Amino acid sequence: MKARVGYYKELLLSVKKDIKEDLITYFNEIKYCEPSSDIQIIHLNSEEDIQKVYSGTGFYVILTGQRFSDNSSKFTYQGKNALYRGHCYSVKKRIMSHLANEQYNQTNSLYKVCLKVNPRENGVNIDQEPYKKWGWTVIVHKMKGSSKVMREQAEFAFDSVFGKPCKSREVNKS
Repeated sequence: MKARVGYYKELLLSVKKDIKEDLITYFNEIKYCEPSSDIQIIHLNSEEDIQKVYSGTGFYVILTGQRFSDNSSKFTYQGKNALYRGHCYSVKKRIMSHLANEQYNQTNSLYKVCLKVNPRENGVNIDQEPYKKWGWTVIVHKMKGSSKVMREQAEFAFDSVFGKPCKSREVNKS
């Protein structure tokens, strides 16, 4: 069994590498200005707009017009910069936990890892100051039928192509 476990580990690492390399190609080639049924781009003017976000499985990028000096990600869309990227089984709920945190916490269990603009607070509330003036956009890559491993490779591939957004969890572990 020990030999099998070692073999499975090597096999899994190889598959992860192949998925990541394929997704690097995808992120290098994607044109966000062209309509796609696989990608949702939604501008959020209020927490209510989060209800329009895709509710299925996927990889997402949260962008804002607010600038952060420590943000090394070069991903931008319509003048907004990537602030956070992640993946989830239910993207809409996850976006709500990040951007309408008080509302989310009223009826849902807390996420241990969440967008932290302020190191002492999980999530933000885009209907409140100062966040309501920042301008928010969410880009969702729909990944119906994907596994957690596949979505994690999307995160790693995105980071390889664009750099990790400054508030993504691996950067800000507080």
